[in-house]
Amino acid sequence: MKLAIRTAAVPLLLALTLLTAGCGSSDNTPQLLYTSNSVVFGPGVVVKNADFIATITAQVNDRLSQNPESAEDWIKFLEYFGDIMLHASYDVELHKVRYPSTGADGSVVMLSGLVILPRQNDPPQPTVPIMMYQHATEPYSALAPSGFLTVSADPLNYPEVLFSIAMAMTGYSVALPDYEGMGINTNTQPFVHAKTLAVQVVDMLRATRDALDGAVTLFTPPCSWNGKLFLMGYSEGGFVTLAATRELQQNAAAEFTVTASVPLSGPHDLSGTMRSVILSDKPFKSPYFLPFLLSSYYSVYHDPLLSPAYTMNPPYNSTLPPLFDGKSTSEAINIAMGMSYDPVNLIVPKSILTSQFIADLQNTGSAAYGYLVENDTYRNWAPTVPVRLYHNVNDDLVPFGNSQVAFAAFSSAGAKPWVSLVPTTDTVNISNSPVPTIHVAAAIPELHDSWYWIFTNYGN
Repeated sequence: MKLAIRTAAVPLLLALTLLTAGCGSSDNTPQLLYTSNSVVFGPGVVVKNADFIATITAQVNDRLSQNPESAEDWIKFLEYFGDIMLHASYDVELHKVRYPSTGADGSVVMLSGLVILPRQNDPPQPTVPIMMYQHATEPYSALAPSGFLTVSADPLNYPEVLFSIAMAMTGYSVALPDYEGMGINTNTQPFVHAKTLAVQVVDMLRATRDALDGAVTLFTPPCSWNGKLFLMGYSEGGFVTLAATRELQQNAAAEFTVTASVPLSGPHDLSGTMRSVILSDKPFKSPYFLPFLLSSYYSVYHDPLLSPAYTMNPPYNSTLPPLFDGKSTSEAINIAMGMSYDPVNLIVPKSILTSQFIADLQNTGSAAYGYLVENDTYRNWAPTVPVRLYHNVNDDLVPFGNSQVAFAAFSSAGAKPWVSLVPTTDTVNISNSPVPTIHVAAAIPELHDSWYWIFTNYGN
C-alpha cells in the first residue's frame, strides 16, 4: 500500500534560490533550543506569490521538455495547481515549529511541523482561518513536511507542501504536523494509531493558535486567526484527519469548533476493508504498509502477540523491524520484503506473516482484530460538523470501501445531514515509479477538489 505521494525528483534551482533568499541565510534549517513546555517557531522563509507561480510553471515546462510522453499528466497538474493559484492573493511565510505533545507511550515528547502563514506587505494584517493538513504515509523521516525547509531538499519531493503553500496563498494558515517519529522526533512512528496521532494534531493546532494570537515568545505573526478551522489530509493523512475531527469534537469542544473536515482516501476501516487487503492472496504494489503497521502497534501496545517473533516469518522478523527507524524509504522496505522494481515483481503482503498471526487476523475474537477495531476512525461517534469524504472509486491501495463503510456508519448513527461521500475518478500520474498506482495519482485531483469545496462554501 504505497500511501505516500511522491513525484519525480526534478531540479528546482529557482525554487531553492527563492527559499534560501527568503530567510536571508544560506542555511534555513532552524537550530533552536527549547524546553519541554515551549513552543518555538523557527526563522521565517518568505515565498512570494508571483515567484512561486513562475518557479513551479518553469519546472513543469522543463519536465515536459524532458519527458513529452508525460505531457497529459503534467498539463493536468498545472491545471489543478493553476486553478488554486488563480485565487491566490497573499505571499507566505514558512516556519518550522517545535511543540510539546503526548507520545504513544504517554510521555511528553517534542514534535515538529511546518506552518505556512499568509502575509502582505501593506497593512492591515490579514485575518484568516487555520487549516490543519495531515500528510500521507511516509516512513522516511527526511520527507516529513518540515524537511521542505532543508537546504538540500528538492521541493518537488514534497507535493503536499507545494499544494499547502498554494492553499495558504488563497488565505489560510496551513499547519502540517510531521507526526511522532518524524522531523525532530526519533521515536517509533505510531502509523495509523488513531488516538496518538489525533492528540498530536490537536496539540499542533494549539501551538498554531497561540502563535497567531501573539502568545509565542519571540514570534510576531504576519496574520491573525478569524476563528474558522478546517482539517484536510490524504491517505494516512485522511485517516488522521477523521481521527482528529473526532478528538476535537469529543475532547476539545470547549477550545475549538471545526468549521469543516475533508478526509481524503483514508484507511478508515482497518478491521474490515484493510484487513481484507492484508489477508488477500493478490500481489500488492506497496506491501511495506503491513510491517509498518506491525511496528507501530507493537511499539504502542507492547503485546507479545504483535512482536516480530510472533507475527513475521524469518528472516523478516529480524530484517524488517530495523527499517522503521525513519532512515529507510518505502521502496527500500518493499525490496527488503522481496519486491523487485527492475524487473517489476510484486509480492503478496501476507507472505511475510506467520501462519499463527494470519489465523489471529482471521479470528474476530483475537487481540489483533481488536486493535484494528480500536483504530477504526468511524467508530464510537457521529460527527456534528460538516465532514466530506473524498475517495477514488478505483483506488488500488486504500480501497474505496474504507470511505463507504465510514459514511454508512455515520449515516446509521444519525449524522447523514453532516456527512457526505464524494466518489472521484480523475488521476494525475506525475510519479516516475515503475510501479505507478491509482492511489498516488488520485491525490492531486482530490487535494484541489477539497480545497475548492472549502473555498467556495466557507471562504476564508
